[in-house]
Amino acid sequence: MVMELSKLYGKLIYNTKGKYVGKVDEVVIDIKEREGRVLILALPGERVGVPYEKVVAVGDIILVQASEKK
Repeated sequence: MVMELSKLYGKLIYNTKGKYVGKVDEVVIDIKEREGRVLILALPGERVGVPYEKVVAVGDIILVQASEKK
């Protein structure tokens, strides 16, 4: 899939359990390998990274795999 990085900024992120995770603030890419590495979320008082391999789908929102924690 090909997408302009600028199209990812501000996209809402939800996990596969339907929980809102945050909004994309930055995208870290590996230029040599030409692939995404981390989506950075700006949350109140902190910044959190979501590994790009957790991304399940990108469309109107970004869907990421929910953690296995109960």
